[in-house]
This record gives sequence, C-alpha cells and structure tokens, in this order.
Amino acid sequence: MPRVAPPPHRGLAREEVRVVVDGAEQVIEIVRQDRVRGQMAYWQCPTCGELRWHLYIHNGEIGCRVCLGLSYACKHTRNTAAIRARKLRRRLGGLPGLLSPIPPRPRHWRRDYYVRTITELVAVEATLAARLRAMVGWRRKRA
Repeated sequence: MPRVAPPPHRGLAREEVRVVVDGAEQVIEIVRQDRVRGQMAYWQCPTCGELRWHLYIHNGEIGCRVCLGLSYACKHTRNTAAIRARKLRRRLGGLPGLLSPIPPRPRHWRRDYYVRTITELVAVEATLAARLRAMVGWRRKRA
C-alpha cells in the first residue's frame, strides 16, 4: 500500500530521531507543542502521521497501536479472573501459575495489606476453580 504524505502538524519544535530496526534505518519525528505549563513532546507516527504518545515495533515496522493493529490482552480474553489472579501473584512476587505456592510477605509490605491481597487472591482463584470444575463436569456429560 503506498504511503500517503502525513498532514502537517503545527509544532513549536521538530526533531528527528534515527533508529535501526532489523538492520534498516528509519526516521521518526518528534513534535513539541506548547501547553499550559510548558511543552509536550509527541511522536509522529511514520505510517499515518498522527501525533502519538507511544509508538511500537511489530514485525520490523514502527507505528502507532492503530496502524499496527495492536490491542490489549483483556480484549481477547474472556476469563478476566485468570488475568486478575496473574496480576495479584505478580504483585506478591510469586509465580503466575494457579497451583504455585503463595510467597511469603515482602518485608516492605504492611501485614494488613498483605492479608487483604491474599484474601483477594484466594477469592479470585476460588472463582477460577469453580469455573474449571463446571467445565470438567460439562465435558464429562458430553462424553
């Protein structure tokens, strides 16, 4: 698909950054604009020309989330309890697996905060266990 010239953006200052991705040099433009308290810097997406806070590298191409077709994991995962349990275990410093042991309280954590986090983790994992139990029962009935 041919690239369309990006629309010109008004900015106070423009800078260019040269990066090498998979051996190919690419130029990314930074646009600084005046704001209420100083300046704000934005990346200009090399594909669509829009000003973005974040650019990503995917398959050797640099672009914004929209141009590269990227989305968040929660948009594709229907099991939000599994995502929540993984996040809680990561926050505790443990392994993300469902059957992995719960790590001891980190030294810098207050006891009540640790107990509250463990209680939430136990509740989320109980929800996951109930879903798995229902799924196994449903599979056995089908077979």
